[in-house]
Amino acid sequence: MTDQIGLFAEAEEAPAVVSGIRYARTDPGASDAALTGDGYGWLARLLPTPTPPICEHCQHAMVLPASAPVLWTCPACHPQEELRMPSTEPPD
Repeated sequence: MTDQIGLFAEAEEAPAVVSGIRYARTDPGASDAALTGDGYGWLARLLPTPTPPICEHCQHAMVLPASAPVLWTCPACHPQEELRMPSTEPPD
């Protein structure tokens, strides 16, 4: 038969967790700016200029339009789009 007294005994308390960082009452503004950074501008500066894909219909090189600079469009198939060539400059 098992010892059923152990079922009713009080459990030992877990030791308190102690953090290695002391609390300091400071303005979080400096750390917020450091965590936020400059968005993905740093990444855009590191990456090479993208190679434009070729249009499946007319075989022309596609470009990035100013209205949607993340969507490639073909200037021959869609001449109404305002064109913007790929740039190494980070977005605003």
